[in-house]
Amino acid sequence: MDPPWMIKVRGKSGYTRGRGRSSPGASGSSYGSSSSNHPIIHRGGMSLVNLKSSSKEVSSIHLEDIPENNPLYVQLQEYLSQKKNEKSDTFASIAKEDLDYIKSYEKVAKKEIIFLLENAKIQRKEEPWKIFQRYLINGLYFPGESYKTRSCYETILSSTGSVDFQHFSGYNTSENVYNFSKMIIKQIISIEDWGISSIKERQISLNKVPTNFTYWDYINAFSKVLYYNNERHKHIWFIKVCGKIFSKPIPNWFLNWWSYHGPMVKILPEPFLKLYREWIKISPNLNKLYHTDHICYLEQIEQIYYFIEFSIPWIHKWTPEVGFTDEQIPCLYRTYYNNFWDKIMKKDPKTKILYGQELLDVISQTISDYSSSPDKGIIVDNSVKHMARRILNQEGDKEALINNYLEEVRRNLLLNITRDDKSDASMRSESSEDTRDNIQEYESTAEAMRQKDQEYLQELKNKEKEC
Repeated sequence: MDPPWMIKVRGKSGYTRGRGRSSPGASGSSYGSSSSNHPIIHRGGMSLVNLKSSSKEVSSIHLEDIPENNPLYVQLQEYLSQKKNEKSDTFASIAKEDLDYIKSYEKVAKKEIIFLLENAKIQRKEEPWKIFQRYLINGLYFPGESYKTRSCYETILSSTGSVDFQHFSGYNTSENVYNFSKMIIKQIISIEDWGISSIKERQISLNKVPTNFTYWDYINAFSKVLYYNNERHKHIWFIKVCGKIFSKPIPNWFLNWWSYHGPMVKILPEPFLKLYREWIKISPNLNKLYHTDHICYLEQIEQIYYFIEFSIPWIHKWTPEVGFTDEQIPCLYRTYYNNFWDKIMKKDPKTKILYGQELLDVISQTISDYSSSPDKGIIVDNSVKHMARRILNQEGDKEALINNYLEEVRRNLLLNITRDDKSDASMRSESSEDTRDNIQEYESTAEAMRQKDQEYLQELKNKEKEC
């Protein structure tokens, strides 16, 4: 690409130069004869050279000679800015930009080992991307079989109807370089639904070559498809889980996946957080969960259910990080970050309504439905185990929540005792009346029997006299 001030015209060299305020032939002018690599723009201590010009004589231009209201001045400024950016495109500059970029993201507590490092790599701990690219070729993103690429795992999830993917390239990037991708999780296949065995193979076609995969490949695919990144390390994922996966129990391996890639409610803006506090008290799905014998991921399970039930999307990305294992072996970690999809809280310029207003309305209506029919799907249980699970995941002072629970228990006990006293008194009264009736009935029956006995004895005596 030629600099913007070089204008193509007919002639021997094919180019002419733009004009400033100085005349071409004046003595002491900025114009003068030079070789093909002579600086053609001077700005402070910097000079630019048009190496692509075929002319033997190229004149230099001082930026100060061009009026600021001249269109050429703007073009030159843009060109200088572009060259400055190209010059600074180093691992160090990218790392700094990446650090500034992720400050708005919430860092996930768990991180994943990509591979172990030799001690010599510790001195390069400030260049994790360079280490990453030194060990892994482009397009692989993780250690393993070279034929099981990220694209292979993406095909596994697509072919099973589990996930829909979309990839978007920037205007200045090639077709296969993505800046932004979408991952919509539509279903999760359990091990029971897979078939007779977890190692039962299914088949996909990769570049018209049949490739087999097992249930364990299917599980790994949910993580490995997210390992993509572009050369600028600016790629982000838009992730959403459809609420219909609640139709079946959520596998524990998916909860483990969430601990690396899923968000917590701390990323939510206040409108969503306020609804979460209301929903958490009356959700029938949570109520049923509290009555299971064992709950995985107990401290965050309510937050996971909230994101899933209402299909709340989030933004996800990762960066490499040099660190050490528990045994002090140097390694390269994959560190994950999540952020709220801020477009939801922006207003449509035409309607002046939040893009996420429909989602907020759905959550509000669901909470209203739960409140209007509180017994629907709710298991009434005030046991200590059940209440402990509810208190653990509620916000606020735990001691105050416990005291409130104990006060509620005290009131219920007093109410039940009062009710039982009245019931006992009534039962005692009913019992006395029944006893008197029974006694009278018994006495009447006994008197009749005695009368019959006397009549029978009298008959026997009469027969004896006749004999």
